[in-house]
Amino acid sequence: MNRDIGGFDRDLNHVPERHQADIEAARSAIESGRILDGGAGLAATPVIDYRSYMDAREGGDIHMIVHQYSTRQRLIEANGHADNHVMQVGGRWGYTEAEPDLGNLFSEMDRWLMGIKGDFSDSELAAKVKNHKPSTLDDACWQNDDDRSKIDELQTYSGVSDCNNLYPAYSTPRQVAGSPLANDIVACELRPPGRFDYAVQFSEQEFAELREIFSAGVCDWSQGDRSGASHQGVWKSFGPSPINQLY
Repeated sequence: MNRDIGGFDRDLNHVPERHQADIEAARSAIESGRILDGGAGLAATPVIDYRSYMDAREGGDIHMIVHQYSTRQRLIEANGHADNHVMQVGGRWGYTEAEPDLGNLFSEMDRWLMGIKGDFSDSELAAKVKNHKPSTLDDACWQNDDDRSKIDELQTYSGVSDCNNLYPAYSTPRQVAGSPLANDIVACELRPPGRFDYAVQFSEQEFAELREIFSAGVCDWSQGDRSGASHQGVWKSFGPSPINQLY
């Protein structure tokens, strides 16, 4: 598969050659916030991540639940916590007494925002966001059988829990190849593949074939992004306004 998988050109046409990350594009995406940063504005933003479960759809779906865990991991790595981030999975989308889930969340968000707005202390905004999260608003999932019930439980990427049994998270191909959960590396540094990097034992012929297929190397995720870029701030202009213009 790795020998023949090929890549895509700029028009998303499949081509035989593997495509490579454009380092300037990676740098621009990271610096401008097109790659979501866990610090900066997000650190001081109340976040309710409320979603349906798409992972089991026939043919797959891009909205995999793993992405919300990547967002939470980015917050943790940038700020040491994700206290401004709430995950709820499997709720309904109506605004009726029979389907009150989403309406209740809007009420909770309103309470959260009004608490922040009414806090005239000298605390930083990120602290106000953390302090005013309603005590009744927390991680949860829904069991949607006939006897429907809400399960108040910390949402975790892996481990044994009622919510993980109902809504398991699956890894992406990049994670299978060793990418961290935060999934914030666009263009990795490369190194030669090592025989002991893998859970299987290679014959000499198999390992020679592996090194041939990945002749340029495999990702060394510990080295971060090859662009060396970092987020350059919020509310940046791409022009024509000269205020806070990034490029």
